[in-house]
Amino acid sequence: MTLHAMLACCACALPLAATAVPAAPIFAPEVVAYYPGWKSADFPVNEHNIGAGNVSLIQYAFADICWDGEHGNRAPEGGGVGACLDADGQPSRPANGSIVLAAPQVDADNLRKLNALKQSNPRLRVLLSVGGWIWSNRFSDVAATPAARQAFIASALELVRRHGLDGIDIDWEHPATGGIACIEGRVCHRSDDKENYVRLASELRSAFEQAGKHDGGRHYLITIAAGAHASLSDDGDAASGWMARLAAQLDWINLMTYDYRGVWDAENGQLAPLYADPADPQRAKHPYADATVTRFLRAGVPAAKLVLGVPFYGYGWKQCAAGPRGDGLYQPCQGAASGNDGTPTFTYRHLIEQGYLVDGQGARGFRRYWNAASQVPYLYNRDSGVFISYEDAQSVAGKVRYIRHKGLRGGMFWELSGDAQQVLGTALAPILKVAQP
Repeated sequence: MTLHAMLACCACALPLAATAVPAAPIFAPEVVAYYPGWKSADFPVNEHNIGAGNVSLIQYAFADICWDGEHGNRAPEGGGVGACLDADGQPSRPANGSIVLAAPQVDADNLRKLNALKQSNPRLRVLLSVGGWIWSNRFSDVAATPAARQAFIASALELVRRHGLDGIDIDWEHPATGGIACIEGRVCHRSDDKENYVRLASELRSAFEQAGKHDGGRHYLITIAAGAHASLSDDGDAASGWMARLAAQLDWINLMTYDYRGVWDAENGQLAPLYADPADPQRAKHPYADATVTRFLRAGVPAAKLVLGVPFYGYGWKQCAAGPRGDGLYQPCQGAASGNDGTPTFTYRHLIEQGYLVDGQGARGFRRYWNAASQVPYLYNRDSGVFISYEDAQSVAGKVRYIRHKGLRGGMFWELSGDAQQVLGTALAPILKVAQP
């Protein structure tokens, strides 16, 4: 099955969007791609790898926050800490809260190459993404005091100007509730994180507006990545409407509408279901993308400030029972299967290169199934019991139709190296063409 045929078959998904096409939005739609700088040796920045014509904005991941001359995370799964480095790669001790590049010279070279792609792709913009799952441990400290907020903002502006960037993305995982476990004796989240986040974003917006006027009328972008869990969008200890007040300071919010299920669950399930599946015995415990979007809309965030996240990877479980239907879905398993580099992650690239997918269909003992209720595929090998939840061209095209139907700002994906063959990126790219009524 060719790529053209794979995309053509996607017309069978999400019939709602086929019958209800909204009026053209007043904003330019976005396709936001993350580029992980630490993968540049294996996946260097060039036009062939990036496919810049399929995206409108690239988030360079990740920068970190310096505190007491060091950055990183001492938590057990945090990877440790290192000295903060200046632009020349020398140890530095900037003000607490300052943004730093982990590998300044490598990162600078990657950013230069990403910017060079703009020459043949004039719509393309490049942002520096700060934080991420492992490096979110200092955001609560940064947002808590005026001095740390100002250090963050001053360093953000300096990095944007030095590297010719178009703005900053904040990937705080997650305010108030925390993410990765905090080490003993440290404070990684506070009850007033949400209000402090609004203060940080508001002050950053003000500084960027002033800088933009000075820099020839430029508009510097501010985006964030937001978790899909209800505790984030809900007010919690914050004053009423906190998420709407935060969104007012942002250009848009990249929703991490994935990781709804993973190998941390004893039973397998869908990584990024668009809708709930009535057949899922655990559906009350696990949300889905449409529920997340609905929750943010009800929280007062305009549809034009929401970008739907799409994973260009999957998760694999091992020794999963076949179940009554023989497809392994929603069955107990015996832990994580071995995917990329022995992890439970199976990028789309890995599925193709390892021969689990051939022309979009299962191979090497795997059979591809389609969940019509959730609008996502999955693979199951009945002999080995390996179950893999992932995204393919059909599910991505269905999410494109959903984005248009809901009038969302666009789609975001993690991440570019997971789709080296650009199958999923090609399926997501039609977002950039405004749907006509």
